[in-house]
Amino acid sequence: MKRLTEAQVTQYRTRGYLIVENVIPPDEVEALKQRTEDIAEGRVPFPEGNLELEPTANGRRCVETIRKLDHCAENDPVFLGHARNRVILDMVEDLIGPDVKLFESQLFMKPPGGVEKPYHQDSAYFFIEPMALVTCWSALDDVTVANGSMWVIPGSHLGGIVDHGQPWQIGDRVDKQVPASAMDLASEVPMVMPAGSCSFHHSLLLHSSRPNRTSRSRRGFAVHYMTARSKWTNPAVPMPSYRLLRGREYPGCV
Repeated sequence: MKRLTEAQVTQYRTRGYLIVENVIPPDEVEALKQRTEDIAEGRVPFPEGNLELEPTANGRRCVETIRKLDHCAENDPVFLGHARNRVILDMVEDLIGPDVKLFESQLFMKPPGGVEKPYHQDSAYFFIEPMALVTCWSALDDVTVANGSMWVIPGSHLGGIVDHGQPWQIGDRVDKQVPASAMDLASEVPMVMPAGSCSFHHSLLLHSSRPNRTSRSRRGFAVHYMTARSKWTNPAVPMPSYRLLRGREYPGCV
């Protein structure tokens, strides 16, 4: 079933992102928030290695100190149920076609004082071709500029992969970011939306987030979807097994 209008699909194709409000009913938003708290507080099983703390956490694990939960849908039935949301999958199909697989999922906690994430492209981390994955980012809280909304550079997905060679220190590890000289920051726009909304962005879209300067969390659940026709491009690492969410498998593909 088509969920997106032609205008919405055109915006995604040309600008690289789209916001759709009122996708997730309030009771489902609350269920996801509760599951997030249960995982953070250790009330339900979840792989310890998939919890990333804020740099200022000092080893203390709780809702207020966790920066990110990795591979949520891959390890938890509640989050997998959301990744399989029929309405969201309809929208994803409108953007990348009928055969859809789950590439990865993450819950960005962004607690009060949560740090920024510099500009990057998701495909710089993904060993998948074509570089045309779509991320559905579901807002579990109202998203504002003050609490650390994402920012995007419209149309930047059309330019391919850019240099990610500038180091970014996050806690005790060094990550990567795109140098400011490689971007047109004058065109950036914030992705603000009420809870229950979903944003969709292309895996080549340049995006970032700011620190959370409020007293409340800004939680967002990101599910990265890819076409089942995708190819694994890292010969040094065995290809993981990716869950088919809709459509059919293709021999020789992921």
